[in-house]
Amino acid sequence: MTLFRQLIIAIVLLFVCLYAGNTLVSLYNNQQLVAEQMHVHAQDTATSLALSMTQAAHDKDIATMDTMFNAVSDSGYFQRIYFSDLDGNILIDREFPVSLQDVPGWFVSFIDLPSNKGLAEVTSGWMQLGEVVVVSHPGQAYLKLWRVTATQLVWFAGITLAVCLLAYLALKWLLVPLARVEQQANDIFHKKFVVQESVPKTRELGRVVQAMNRMALHLKSVFEDQLSLIDRLQKQSFQDAATGLSNRSDFDNRLQSYVGDQEGGIHTGALAILALHDIACVNEYAGRGEGNAILKSVGQRMQSAVVDHPRAIVARRQGPEFSLFIPDITPGEGDALAEKIFAAVQDITWLHNEKCPLSLHMGFTFHTHITSGSEMLGEADIALRQAKLGGTSRWIKFADVKNGDIPVLGKPLNEWEIFLNQAIQNRVVALHYQPIVSITEKALLAQEVYVRFLNGKDLLAAAVVIPIAERLGLMPGLDRLILESLPSAEREKEAAAKLCVNLSIVSIKTPGFLRWLDTFLASQRRLASKLVFEVPEYAMKGNDAALRAFSQLLQKYDTSLGIDHFGLESAAFGYLSSLPLNHLKVHRSFLHQLDTNPDNQFYIKSLAGLAHNSGLQLWVEGVENEQEWNQLAELDADAAQGYFLGQPALKTVG
Repeated sequence: MTLFRQLIIAIVLLFVCLYAGNTLVSLYNNQQLVAEQMHVHAQDTATSLALSMTQAAHDKDIATMDTMFNAVSDSGYFQRIYFSDLDGNILIDREFPVSLQDVPGWFVSFIDLPSNKGLAEVTSGWMQLGEVVVVSHPGQAYLKLWRVTATQLVWFAGITLAVCLLAYLALKWLLVPLARVEQQANDIFHKKFVVQESVPKTRELGRVVQAMNRMALHLKSVFEDQLSLIDRLQKQSFQDAATGLSNRSDFDNRLQSYVGDQEGGIHTGALAILALHDIACVNEYAGRGEGNAILKSVGQRMQSAVVDHPRAIVARRQGPEFSLFIPDITPGEGDALAEKIFAAVQDITWLHNEKCPLSLHMGFTFHTHITSGSEMLGEADIALRQAKLGGTSRWIKFADVKNGDIPVLGKPLNEWEIFLNQAIQNRVVALHYQPIVSITEKALLAQEVYVRFLNGKDLLAAAVVIPIAERLGLMPGLDRLILESLPSAEREKEAAAKLCVNLSIVSIKTPGFLRWLDTFLASQRRLASKLVFEVPEYAMKGNDAALRAFSQLLQKYDTSLGIDHFGLESAAFGYLSSLPLNHLKVHRSFLHQLDTNPDNQFYIKSLAGLAHNSGLQLWVEGVENEQEWNQLAELDADAAQGYFLGQPALKTVG
C-alpha cells in the first residue's frame, strides 16, 4: 500500500476515533442531563397539579380533576398520571403507552433512560386529601437525543469529507518531493545520476533530498572515475601515446583475431605498412614534440582516409612506421583505398621542410582469403622495402599473382548486389547457433545466431557479406530476412535460452525498419522476450538519438540490448549510463594469449568490475582453448563463447 493511501486512511481513522469518543461523552452527558430534567419536570408537574386540584379534591369533584388530568397529559411528556386517596385507592388514572417511532431499537437500549416519578401531596389546609404521581414519558427524550446524534453524524461526515479532500490535496503537494526522490533513485539504478535542483522547505524531506543529491554526486564521481580508469588502462596498454592510435601489440592481436575468427568464415582484407622517412632529423632540429606532431598528423590523415570502413585498424607500429588493416573489402576497393591513403599523407610538410624534407613509402598487400596475419605483414614489409629503394615517395603493391578463377570474395560490387537481392527475394538463409556458456555455473546461458548465405554449395559467412551489404544499402532488408527466419526455426528447436542477434546500425537508423520491427515484436511476444540484440561498439559513436529510440522500442517488448566487440574504441564509455544494456561482449583480440598476457588479464578484470557496478554482465568471445577458459573464471567474467565451448550448429530455414 502506498504511503499516500496509508496517510489518508490514518486521517479517516483518526476522525472516526474522535467522533466515536466525542459521541460517547456527549451521549453520556446528555443522558444525565435529560434524566435530571425529566425528574425535575415530573416533580414540578406533580406539585403544580396537586396545588391546582386542592379545591376539587376537597369537594370530591371528579369531573374537574379529570379535566385537569386531561390538560396535563395531552402534552405527551408523561407516561402515566394518577391520583390516589389516603387509603391508596386510585381515583383518577391516565396511562399512555411508550411509543418510540423513528428511533432505532439499539439506540434506545444503548441510552436506557430511567422512568422518573414526581410525587406531590394534595392538601386542604392541614388536612391531607391524597397523592398525585406523575411518571415521565422518555419517548420525546429518545427522539431528541437521536436527532441530535444523527445531525452530529451528518456534520461529522461532511467535515471529514472536506478534511480528506484538503488532506488529499495537501499530501499530493507534500509528497511530490518523495516522488522525485523515488524517480531519482530509479535514475541512479539506471546510471543516470540526476541531482534535484529544488529542495523541499519541509525540513525532513529537505534532508532526504539533500542526502540523495550527495549520494548521486558521489556515485557519479565513482562511476566516472571507473570509466576514466578503464579508459586510461586501455590507452596505456593498447594505444600509442604520441598519436592516439593502436600500438603494435593491439594491432597484431586484432589482426590475429580476424585470422582466427572461425565463426566469421573466410575473410578478405588489405594490409599496408607506411614509413615516414627522416623523422629523426626533425627530432634533432626542432625537438621531439614537433616530430610527434607530424606523426600524429599522419595518423589522423590515415584515419580520415578509411572513415567509411569502421572496422579498419590503424596503428603506429614503431618509430616512423604505421600499419593499416581493412577487412572484408573487394580487390578493387583495396587498390582504390591504397591510392586514397597514400594521397592523403604524401603531401605532409612542416615549418622547416627545406632543412629536413620528409618522404613517405608504403607497402601494400591484399588477400582474398586471409590465413595468416604474419604472412600479410611480411608481404607488406617486402613491398615497403621495394618502395624505399626508389628514394622518392611512392607505394608498391606486393605481387600476389595466382592462377585460376576469381574466387567469390573477389566479385565486383554489382555482382554482389545481384547476389544479395536474390538472397533477400528467395528468403533462403542458414542459421547457426553457437552456445554462450555461463562461466560460474558451466551451463548454457544464451545462443548467438550466426547467418550463412547460400552460394551454390558454399556458405558465405555474415562477416563477409554484411560489410558489402552495408555499402550497398541492403542491410535493413537482410536484417528483416534474418529476423523473419527466426520464428519458424525456434518452433522447431523449442530452445529456452536467450538468442543473441547482431543488428546493423544502418537498420537501427532507418525509420521504416524500426516501424516494421515494432510490428514484428508485437506479433512475436514469446520470441521477443528471448531476443538479445547486439550492436558493435563502433556504432555507439554519433548515434545516440537512434540508439535511445531503439532501446525504448525494445523495452516495450522485454527485449534486451548488448554491446558486441567491446573494447576496440578509445572513446569514453558514456553510453553505459544512458542505455539499458544487458551485457558487454569483449572483443576476441583481448583473449589472444590471455593466460600469459597480464595486460589483457588486468583489462578484462577491470571491465568486469565496471560492468558489474553498472548492473551489466561481461561476456567474452573467441575462447579457443582450455587455458583461456580457465583464466576467465579468475577474471570475474560472466559468460563466454568460442570453438572450445561449442561450434555453431546448423539450422536451415527456407
